[in-house]
Amino acid sequence: MVQHLIVPVDGSDASWHAVDVAVALARRCDTTVDIIEMVTSAGETAEAETRIAHRAAEHDTAGVEVATKVFVASESVAGGIADEVETHPEVTVVMASHGRGRSAALLGSVAEELLRRVFGPVLLIGPRCELDSFDGPVVVTVDGSSASESVLPLAAAWAIEMRSEPWIVEVVDPDIQTSGDVGQAAYPARLARRLAADSGHPVQFEVLHGHDVHDEIVDFADSLHASLIVASTHGRTGMARLVTGSTAAAVVRHARCPVLLLRPPHLSAT
Repeated sequence: MVQHLIVPVDGSDASWHAVDVAVALARRCDTTVDIIEMVTSAGETAEAETRIAHRAAEHDTAGVEVATKVFVASESVAGGIADEVETHPEVTVVMASHGRGRSAALLGSVAEELLRRVFGPVLLIGPRCELDSFDGPVVVTVDGSSASESVLPLAAAWAIEMRSEPWIVEVVDPDIQTSGDVGQAAYPARLARRLAADSGHPVQFEVLHGHDVHDEIVDFADSLHASLIVASTHGRTGMARLVTGSTAAAVVRHARCPVLLLRPPHLSAT
């Protein structure tokens, strides 16, 4: 599943922190890493190649096959990244959620555009991410929607490859009356049983209570020293929003571990 990692950089420290995270993941999963930079014209290529090669040499990449590459973006930065992703099967983009480079912000609007254009997982490294290893469990969030549940096979595959324990987590509004803890736990428990049967590996589950969904998810991931949070770009709100202003974006902003986002399959043509 984690066969090849692509890390876009833009000169910012944040984008190069994503390189360190990608290298740690590559060590865990025995995969390769491409560090790429997009330029606006062919005349910038040589300078950019020298720049990222020197910067890469400043980072500890021992034991990992790392390549540096420069591409001329035919339209936008996100478009250039998406074009490169299409040339690699089973590729995962690892990128900082925000960064300032020589030309423009790498993420923010670019992250949202990329998530609209690629039908594969994107691993976002938020400003509070402090991960230096992938030894902890994988937390996957669900909200009762089929869109949120679409990430479960991906989460299980990553957990198996990372040799980690998956946890299925649902956040419940404490003001909503239910038949008790057993009733609230029925939904994530059912998903956990199904995923365990499909993957052949144990799966844990938990029901959290709170009004701020992202706070509950982030705090729970912190309590487990999680390696990864997995979420769908869409949930109950459907097409109203993608990342900006959504729960997924808030999780990325506050999480101390990377957040793996996946666009639901039924939106692949949207």
